[in-house]
Amino acid sequence: MKSMMEKAYKSARFIIIFGILNRILTFVKEALIASKIGCCFETDAYFTAFVAATLLAEIIGEGISTGMVPILLKIEEKEGSWRKVDYVNNLLHMVIILSILLMVLGWVLSPVVVRVLAKGFVGEEFKATVNLMKIGLPIGIFIIIRAVFIAYLQSFHAFKAGTKSWIYYNIVYLIYLVALNKYGVYGLMVAGILASAVQLYSVIPASIHLGYRYERILDFKNAYIKEFGIMFMPIVIGISINRVNVVVDKSIASTLTTGSISWLNYANDIIQLVLGIFITAIVTVLFPIISQEYNRENIESLKSAMKKGTKTILSIAVPATVILVTLSEPIVKLLFERGEFGPTATLMTSGALTYYALGLGGMALVLVLTKVHYAMHDSITPMVSSAVGVLANLVLNIILSKYMGVKGLALATSISTTLVTVLLIKDLNKRIKVIDIHRDIKTFIKFVIAAGIMAVAILFVYNSMEGINITGNIIRILIPAMAGLLAYMGTAFKLFRV
Repeated sequence: MKSMMEKAYKSARFIIIFGILNRILTFVKEALIASKIGCCFETDAYFTAFVAATLLAEIIGEGISTGMVPILLKIEEKEGSWRKVDYVNNLLHMVIILSILLMVLGWVLSPVVVRVLAKGFVGEEFKATVNLMKIGLPIGIFIIIRAVFIAYLQSFHAFKAGTKSWIYYNIVYLIYLVALNKYGVYGLMVAGILASAVQLYSVIPASIHLGYRYERILDFKNAYIKEFGIMFMPIVIGISINRVNVVVDKSIASTLTTGSISWLNYANDIIQLVLGIFITAIVTVLFPIISQEYNRENIESLKSAMKKGTKTILSIAVPATVILVTLSEPIVKLLFERGEFGPTATLMTSGALTYYALGLGGMALVLVLTKVHYAMHDSITPMVSSAVGVLANLVLNIILSKYMGVKGLALATSISTTLVTVLLIKDLNKRIKVIDIHRDIKTFIKFVIAAGIMAVAILFVYNSMEGINITGNIIRILIPAMAGLLAYMGTAFKLFRV
């Protein structure tokens, strides 16, 4: 177990490094789109069409890669690694059939889908969006097929190929935007198809290296396929419910002060940056380990891996929360305040960021707790918990937005996410007794003390710099943040060593 966790953390570091690189390339891609194509009805049509063409495929792809891993590890434990290839080929043919059917359905219903997603589009803008959606539909096929190979790789604790595939994906876009941008948004959508194809192709050699060989197998009656189907639908519904949460937030934000949707989006982007790069990396490598231990009926090892992963995640989430709460305004100012994004927008966005940050620990824990349930072949509990969270979020949105505006929407998300965390922990504790009241309260107090000392250090250093003539907002963030991190690490080392 120890060597496995050490390899996992090494893989997590790799995912984090390439995740940062991918974020940089994505930013360059977005900047080039704005520079080479501009902000016009064509780009609006492109972004809407891309969502319309890929949203369902992304949800299905995530459901496939998540649901497959526990099943593949179960097959490995009971029948050997070589039997996983048969299962992958069987499922591969099924998802190819499914994705082609979805593409045909998307082609036929494209005007309806566009009208739902973009009610304000008329005339040429509507026509262009429909045409772009039809062009982009093959992207969904590559997304879904890639998900099968990603799950196969993860069942061997192999993460590098999947992580690097996003780099290749963005490089294809960059080549088009630098050398072939004269073809406009239609060429950009074709570049998206090529990028997705390259991304899929890039994970196949690694799969072959780990024993994959293509065979024509199609057996709908296979017991493992049936088991996967039972897991798959609740996973997809749960993912869809979480997407609904975002729609609900934006819908209520549209009734508030003009700009509320944008302020909420910018604040959420910062939170997702932390979750997407750091927390997701740890959860990704932890998932197959927990699945493997569950299939081996090593419940104590499962609990040990989960506790180590949770402690690592909180060790990142807690200081990140403190930094985002204490330095929310200078962070937003550094990232966004320029042009039309003025001081008022900075103030409102930083307010939303503060209240989002309060739920960062809960958001991080939901990711790992959900995967623990999936590892235990339970996709119903996360789905139900997500539904409860959406209802709580809706009620809290309505109440808090009246008194706090956009800040209330962010706070509602943090509270409802914490509620989902509690529900998932409560369910796990009934099954495998993950809670030790004395130990967990003691750990919680230690985190609170370390976080408090960190906050004091950051605010002291930041306020001390007010009278000093320092050019550059980044310096005004880095120095207090580094001082806070040193205080946190020193306190945590002292407390957790005892």
